[in-house]
Amino acid sequence: MSSSWHLHDMSDVGHGSSAGVSGHGLICISSFSVARAPPTTISSLRLIRLVHAMAHRLLLSGDRKTFTTVNFDAEKKSLTVLADYTAPPDVSWVEPTSSSGDVDRLVGLSEQTGEGELFTFDIDHGRKTCSFTSKKKTLGAPAHFITLHDESALALATYLGGSIALYPVSITEEQGLLLVDAPRTELLFEFTYRSAGHGPVEERQRQSHAHQVLEDKRGLLYVPDLGTDRVWIVNHRNLQLEVVGWLQCPPGTGPRHAVFSPDEKLLYVLGELSHNVIAFDLSPPPALNMQPVDGFSASVVPPTVAPHHRYRLDSSEITANPAVPRVLYASNRWELHLAEREPHLRDVPEKKQPGDAIAILLLSPDGRRVEDVQFVRTHLDTIRGMRVSDDGKHVVVCGQEGGGIEIYRIGGRRGEEWTLAARLADGLESGIKHAVWLG
Repeated sequence: MSSSWHLHDMSDVGHGSSAGVSGHGLICISSFSVARAPPTTISSLRLIRLVHAMAHRLLLSGDRKTFTTVNFDAEKKSLTVLADYTAPPDVSWVEPTSSSGDVDRLVGLSEQTGEGELFTFDIDHGRKTCSFTSKKKTLGAPAHFITLHDESALALATYLGGSIALYPVSITEEQGLLLVDAPRTELLFEFTYRSAGHGPVEERQRQSHAHQVLEDKRGLLYVPDLGTDRVWIVNHRNLQLEVVGWLQCPPGTGPRHAVFSPDEKLLYVLGELSHNVIAFDLSPPPALNMQPVDGFSASVVPPTVAPHHRYRLDSSEITANPAVPRVLYASNRWELHLAEREPHLRDVPEKKQPGDAIAILLLSPDGRRVEDVQFVRTHLDTIRGMRVSDDGKHVVVCGQEGGGIEIYRIGGRRGEEWTLAARLADGLESGIKHAVWLG
């Protein structure tokens, strides 16, 4: 396995050429009959469809007072702020649920340590309004949620105290998804290091810290737990929860987030504390103490960080590419703050990097080995959010402490080539932790 650096930087961001436009145009008008339509109609249809294909709206949120909607024009390689809306405190995760015309319906969580909150809201881009439609209080520091496949509830992972909870919902065409007035079901996870009082990373592993929840096509839930070095496997039936097994990570891994392989036979887990990716085989039935795939482990730390400085980094996001089956992207944060986070370190390079780095992991055909690791250097300070577009052509990356957001175009035969398409920092409130594509 080798490591290499790869970065295409566009110095004329916002003034790029229209390369690739004709391809989009042909795809967009393929359903229309050229023989029957007059030339002016064809041109109009092509322009309308092309503009739609090239323009994308995104929503930004985080430890800030507002939601911000931005427009990304892929042809012009530009990002512009559309609107700001008053937001609850520290909205660190948002997911779209449906859209109708100019209205997007979404679910978000407010990551407050005392008492968190789940809420639903609508953004009307035409009227530039944001309205909150339902909400439910949670335990402190909710971290991540999904809508269950059967659409009966939201499943929420709570960081402090370490739990997963189901919040019943209703879904109608008129109002979309709403939280209903019904009690939640909650499952607290065992703290596996209780006898010692803490895990191998003492300051971070003093209790269970459920960080994410995923659901496979069988309906099983997987919950990475940073505090216990486990990914819990949970069955849910009739809004009841039961642990039916766990994936056992090496001590000190601190599993934060995970992602399935396209066929869901493998789960790739990112260790926030160990800064590596490990894999688990999900083909066998759920069981206790399931071990990682032998020989699959890849560091996501860039070579600019010395081995004895790595424990002051935090790994953050891991994601796959929906259009390319054997590639993973994993982000790092805090490289620009090593000296601040550990003042006694005396050999931290005086010249800082322009921003945090993202690791690109290229996998073997069966997904059970890492063949290569490459790195992209951003201009973002403390990467927290990273989201690939549904078509796999672009990825948005957010800087929590500075740098705003950057969007890269993804290319290459294996999804390994990232070209900076647009960057936006001016006019954005800091504290951005999350971004989602709206269309």
